[in-house]
Amino acid sequence: MNRASICYLYIILSLPLSLWADVQIVKDGAPPGRIRQQFVVISGDWMGHNPPTTRVNAPEVLESLFPGQKLVLAIMAEGANRDKLLEGVVLHVRVKSDDGNIRDEDGLQPIGLRQIKAEGADMAMMVLRASGVSIGDQAALEKATSMVTFAVFQSSWTAPISEHEVGLQISATLIGTQSRTTLDPIKINVRPTADWMKEPEVGVEDVGKFLNRYHDNLPPGRLLSLLKDISDKGGLNSPSALSFFAVALRERAGAKDAAVTLFPSLDQKTQMAVAVAFRFGGLEIGGFLPKLPAAAAASLSTFEPLKDPRKAMVYQDPITADVARGIGSTMDECWGCWMATGDESYLRALVNLLGGAADYPVLQTWIKTRGGVTGLNASVARGLAYQTAGWSIGAFQKADPHVADWILFWKDDPTFPSGLRKELDSLYTNPAFRQNKG
Repeated sequence: MNRASICYLYIILSLPLSLWADVQIVKDGAPPGRIRQQFVVISGDWMGHNPPTTRVNAPEVLESLFPGQKLVLAIMAEGANRDKLLEGVVLHVRVKSDDGNIRDEDGLQPIGLRQIKAEGADMAMMVLRASGVSIGDQAALEKATSMVTFAVFQSSWTAPISEHEVGLQISATLIGTQSRTTLDPIKINVRPTADWMKEPEVGVEDVGKFLNRYHDNLPPGRLLSLLKDISDKGGLNSPSALSFFAVALRERAGAKDAAVTLFPSLDQKTQMAVAVAFRFGGLEIGGFLPKLPAAAAASLSTFEPLKDPRKAMVYQDPITADVARGIGSTMDECWGCWMATGDESYLRALVNLLGGAADYPVLQTWIKTRGGVTGLNASVARGLAYQTAGWSIGAFQKADPHVADWILFWKDDPTFPSGLRKELDSLYTNPAFRQNKG
């Protein structure tokens, strides 16, 4: 069996079976290119958080909008030379609300093109890279596991603020240099912020699955609903969960205003959770305090706001026992900030900890000799941070498509530090990263 055959064997094992037929078609020769009749609505945050590469994981497809959200459409092309079909195109969009209001927008140009990976393609690539498959075969695999290109268009239209759900019909026509494609219209609803709070409560397992990745779309009301669920389950004791809500309420469009507006209607436990998250995020909480029990309000004055974990994860002598014990919590806070924002600087700060590879043997010696507090130093701390970061980055790479996109981009970026590239390539083979199993 040659290496090319091995590549496609891995695809079969790694990708959902429903995609295998598509991959086989691409391998054997792609069909003629065409524009798909269907288009989708996606979050405006998605394009801005992608790494500067052509091939990425798919965005979350929206089924509802929240008030104030911009309308962003993804038009899809597939088949041979599909990217060329999207060069020089413009989009005409009509938004018609169920009350008869019509908004036309002509001549929208794409803000970018992205080839979309098939679901499971990242895991296939991880396995192949770890097994030493040639660069040429890796390139063939990447091509075979991307069947669609998105052209992304951002309208100036924003979802209206309303106390009631508003239905929309969106029509679109794509015009190229020699073609005109009228796409199938879609229907989507704008749900008021308070309506998102009525979603059913989620279980502990579902909460855990949600808080293990960045979500490019998170409506303000849904954020509050999730905060209520997690608070009810005691989840705000987790550094990653608390930092997620604190930063999301601070950074996500409309989230802070929605929390302030809905605060009087929330139950007292959720009010306290909102106040805690605001305080941890460095937001003003004076307006909340009169509605809280006196003891609870007083406790907030001693609750320290979040310190930037990107700056805290630098370990130099002298190192205290408290700093060493807090390495995991600080890392969790950094992951919480990542999940709230998708800002690659948080992920990069975690990846930078892999620069402590040379300190890992010092950690092992310290553990073996029971060095204790007297033997604690910056090398021990950096070795521990290196080990923990390697395990957690590997776990997030499996669960978070956005993490996977950045890791694969940095691995292939010649300007990225070579030592870090080497560590990223060994996430699943390095014994140091298998010792902290969760």
